[in-house]
Amino acid sequence: MGLMELIVSALCLNATCTDDNLEKYSIRKDRYFLLADQLKHENLRITTLMNGHLSGYEIINGSIVGKGVAFDIIEILQNEYKFNYTVVVPDDNVFYENSHEKGIKNMLLNGEADVAATFLPMTYNETIRYSRSLDTAEWVVLMLRPKESATGSGLLAPFTASVWTLIIISLLIVGPILYLVVFIRVKMCEDDRDAEFSLPACMWFVYGALLKQGSTLNPKSDSSRLLFSTWWIFITILTAFYTANLTAFLTLSKFTLPINKPEDIVKKRYQWVTNRGNGIITFMNDQQGILQELIGPPKFQIDSTDKDILHSYVSKNFMYIREKTVLDYIMYDDYKEKTKEGVQETQRCTYVVTTFPITTLPRAFAFSPTFKYFDLFDITIQYLIESGIIEFKEKEFLPDTVICPLNLGNKERRLRNSDLTMTYNIVGGGLIVATITFALEFAVHSYKRNGCCCRDPKDGHQRPEKITGHFPKGNGLETKWVSPPPSYHTLFNDNYANNYWYENNGVNKKQAFSMTPGIIGSKGSLVPYKTSIFLFQFTK
Repeated sequence: MGLMELIVSALCLNATCTDDNLEKYSIRKDRYFLLADQLKHENLRITTLMNGHLSGYEIINGSIVGKGVAFDIIEILQNEYKFNYTVVVPDDNVFYENSHEKGIKNMLLNGEADVAATFLPMTYNETIRYSRSLDTAEWVVLMLRPKESATGSGLLAPFTASVWTLIIISLLIVGPILYLVVFIRVKMCEDDRDAEFSLPACMWFVYGALLKQGSTLNPKSDSSRLLFSTWWIFITILTAFYTANLTAFLTLSKFTLPINKPEDIVKKRYQWVTNRGNGIITFMNDQQGILQELIGPPKFQIDSTDKDILHSYVSKNFMYIREKTVLDYIMYDDYKEKTKEGVQETQRCTYVVTTFPITTLPRAFAFSPTFKYFDLFDITIQYLIESGIIEFKEKEFLPDTVICPLNLGNKERRLRNSDLTMTYNIVGGGLIVATITFALEFAVHSYKRNGCCCRDPKDGHQRPEKITGHFPKGNGLETKWVSPPPSYHTLFNDNYANNYWYENNGVNKKQAFSMTPGIIGSKGSLVPYKTSIFLFQFTK
């Protein structure tokens, strides 16, 4: 049974057919057989567009020969209905025409071609006729594979930018909050004699706790301890999440692209190109700028081969928008070429395709409005679609596996220098800041030591720094200036004999200094003779 008999029998093999329907089907059957008989004597004019493996033409011995999936379908129809055809080439490789270009739409309307054997997006234009939908195509983006995942790498990868921002803000505000609460507590409850911490000490505590370091601050009040413990609990949870996410990122992270939706092309100011006459340009013209506002206008419409577009544009970080069925063949051919050249397996997948579509459109053949055999072609194409022949033809020469997927599936994940870049930056930045700070401290110290404000105007000698001590006064303490201890090499000079001397203690047989009353306490005292005794302040 031939294809025509299958079509006719399928129209009648329906359990719900009534006598009236059977009569209509019988009339339609007779009409299809009549059209098929008339088609045998026709020489159709078929035009096409250059569109990768889907459609195109080549010149062999001076004759134009169609090629691609579209002409595979035409060959099936020709074998069934025995018609002849001639390939006519448009002046320009476009569907629509403008002041500078003449496309195949104008050829169909003017009767210069009967059929457009190419996969055209169905824009529901009333001036021409479309066949049944051959397939539903996805327009995706082909781009140069990024060296790093868009989620980041190294130390910053576990958290998003907003989380890092909030962590930095918390580091800046928690220290002043701790200082303010402790300061108010001390001022309001003076009798408790709670410890008062300086603002730098509180800021250092917050930073040290983030790095799980100890602290010398010892709050005594309950409110202060609750604040300190709250920050510790927050840091414990935060660091636990960070450690877990960092481990997962370095071992199980998935590769992501810098764009996750069509709007990102415009938001991140990427530029894209497509081939001349591509269906997405036709769709953008029919949509009156809706898609163009979403992804922006194309930078170039290139009239060149796909290989040239890859090397001249995509390799320079241009994005290439085209049908996924075509891009799969482009990537597969590029992979095979790199394999023949002996490129390492890890470097063969130079390009990657997005997982989301820019747009999704049904595609079909186009016919002249006066094409006599439209119904016969249309019903035949429907059965080719339902039988899966067209889908098979589109993927006939592709492998079963995904070509250069987003995640290449490497079994081992070794740390690279790019993962440790932030670590190097932190170490280098810390050294630079420490060096600058040291230079500033040295300059300030030199200025204080050599400046006029640090020397006695009478003799020009260095003024001693004032040392204060706390002395009992009434129920409280009084701060007074005390003379600094002498230098070690002057302890045994006669100049200090009036105030300091040493003698043997009869109890432990050790030397000790006797300090004159009035220097620190109200009574004299013996201090054990050690090198560092004058580094401390002795009070009653």
